[in-house]
Amino acid sequence: MPLKEPLPKELLGLLPANGESEPRVSVVTDLNEETCYAVRWLAVTDDRILVMEPNGGSPHVALELPLNQITEVKTRPLVGAGLIEAMVDDRPVELVRYSNALVGKFNRVAKLLDAEVKGEERPADSDLEERARCKKCKRILPQFTNVCPACLDRKQVAKRLATYFAPYKWQTLGISGLMLAGTAVDLIPPILQRNLVDKVLIPGAQAHAAGRHIESFARALLFLVVLYALARFGSLVVNVIRGRLVAFLGGRITYDIRTQLYRALQRLSLSFYDKRQTGSILARVTNDTRELQHALIDGVQFFLVNILILLGILIVLLRMNWQLALLVMIPTPLVVGSSMFFWRRIFAMFRRYFHANSRMTGTLADVLAGIRVVKAFAQEDREIKRFDGRVGAVYEAIVRAEQTWATYFPFLTFVTASGAFIVWYFGGLQVINGSLTLGTFTAFLTLVAMFFGPLQFISRVTDWLSRALTATERIFEILDTQPEVADPQDALPMPHVRGDVTLDNVVFGYDKNKPVLRGVSIEVKAGEMIGLVGHSGAGKSTVINLINRFYDVDGGAILVDGIDIRKIRLRDLSEQIGIVLQEPFLFTGTISDNISYAKPSASREEIMRAAKAANAHDFILKFPDGYDTLVGERGQTLSGGERQRISIARAILHNPRILILDEATSSVDTETEKQIQEAIARLISGRTTFAIAHRLSTLREADRLMVMKEGKVAEIGTHAELLAKEDGEFRRLVEMQTEINQITAQAVGG
Repeated sequence: MPLKEPLPKELLGLLPANGESEPRVSVVTDLNEETCYAVRWLAVTDDRILVMEPNGGSPHVALELPLNQITEVKTRPLVGAGLIEAMVDDRPVELVRYSNALVGKFNRVAKLLDAEVKGEERPADSDLEERARCKKCKRILPQFTNVCPACLDRKQVAKRLATYFAPYKWQTLGISGLMLAGTAVDLIPPILQRNLVDKVLIPGAQAHAAGRHIESFARALLFLVVLYALARFGSLVVNVIRGRLVAFLGGRITYDIRTQLYRALQRLSLSFYDKRQTGSILARVTNDTRELQHALIDGVQFFLVNILILLGILIVLLRMNWQLALLVMIPTPLVVGSSMFFWRRIFAMFRRYFHANSRMTGTLADVLAGIRVVKAFAQEDREIKRFDGRVGAVYEAIVRAEQTWATYFPFLTFVTASGAFIVWYFGGLQVINGSLTLGTFTAFLTLVAMFFGPLQFISRVTDWLSRALTATERIFEILDTQPEVADPQDALPMPHVRGDVTLDNVVFGYDKNKPVLRGVSIEVKAGEMIGLVGHSGAGKSTVINLINRFYDVDGGAILVDGIDIRKIRLRDLSEQIGIVLQEPFLFTGTISDNISYAKPSASREEIMRAAKAANAHDFILKFPDGYDTLVGERGQTLSGGERQRISIARAILHNPRILILDEATSSVDTETEKQIQEAIARLISGRTTFAIAHRLSTLREADRLMVMKEGKVAEIGTHAELLAKEDGEFRRLVEMQTEINQITAQAVGG
């Protein structure tokens, strides 16, 4: 949506009256200052902002502000709405209100105006654009992709799929040659049949009836039988070789697509995964690629083979008897037309089936991952009911698709069989009147049966192609998705950093219309430890997510050694940052594999040194297999404290300059916490550290604390400085936590 919407004529007249030129920005809103539905216009000229109202034929300027008096422009969320306000002489002045339907547009307006009044560079077009729309149908595109499902060109999908055959051109050519050879061999038996009847059986029977010798006919019969056997054997050999080549080619192309898909998933940003179920993504990698493999191995080869057989049969039929051949073609337009009609319907049905199947897989993956929670709260029946709903949707989608096909296929069979009825009647008349030999007639009947078989199969291929193209479309959708966090073309290599970190007026929201961080700023020197403190939802975890560059900031900047992290090569940045999470994630494998995850080339001695520094070496040696002990899925064979110490060992081996600790000592007993604290003390030595801790007392050793409240920095200072502030936010949090601990202790003791 443009930021210059055409002003009504009655409002244009207000601009000259105010001595203004043509507006550079003009947008309409749907709410007035009382948050009631009404039409208002916001216009921006070279030197001022105007808010105008049509007012039922009596237009007037409701507000006028010179740009040089404004210091900042920002949005503020309301319940079901929002507003833009300008800061004038340190006081907010409301410009316009708008409903949630217009949030995207007015966020763009606010960004543009804020940059202008601050004398900053105009935001890039990509920063101002709302959700992209399809250029053809103008529908809003799905997030993370430029593919419009409504306008998807199936031919383009097929063409793109064909490009995967390019690396295997010799195998493809070999398969094509074998298809041609197989088609030629399959057309030999009907021709032999005609010669058998016309030149051997009928003349031989007549010779025998006349008392003549039939040895020559017997030899001819044997010769034709041998030729027939050789043709069948040749067909066998060709089909075996072709089938093996197709199996290799289909499997290899599926392998290429599956690995390419996995690489694409690895480079996508966390925001992509935030809005998708894990099971839905798994379905793309497993189910969709499997459907594609079946189509490539079975559907494509038989489709092409039958096309060649159809063409070959048609040529032979025309050479045998062109009049009968044309009669055979009478049902063909009906078959083709009904197939095209059916194609559109079945494609939509299979799209719904794949969508339902993805949701079912997603639900299953969620429940299996959280099975302990399900058991703990006795929610088995609820989850069964929820899964039944997902399975029911899959059932309804596939039954509808298959029933539609089951209705169409018998109809198609009857229509194609009508060609045989025509040949029987008109061909039989020609045999009776002597214009067609019996051998040619029988060969013709055989070829007609062969003709309509492939024709029916080609119509059946709509089933395969529908599944395959739907699956391929879903695969390409991920392959075409661009990561929101990516290296710029001129990304700076940064193999070593000092560890200075600066947050400069950082603004960010997971939902762009609902900021989580609102102007967070702090300068951290290399080797300094910063504790992040605040209520749940204050933005602590968001800060560390942004430092890791899991997401890009919406406003402001994060700098490492004075360089914006958006300009640093992602791989280099990741190698300089280590993280220890509240819930450490261990991969299926050995303890050694998990410690060396960030440094696969690490020697056993390096792994053991890291484990000793993390206070993990002793408990590891108690296992029969030591460092080769399998940890199970997500490390479930280990206790929480053991998993945490292994994750600390992993971070120590990674040896980052910047360290992030996210509630690293929560949910463990006192003895384990002591061991983890000792390990963390070794880990943070000499490193820039950002730490979030559930127990505020554990942050006493931090150089400074950054107290956050509602996405803003409320206080910054040392533990002692902040605790000394009687009305400070940190002191209030400490007192609240102390009170809760006392109540808990009394409850346990009482």
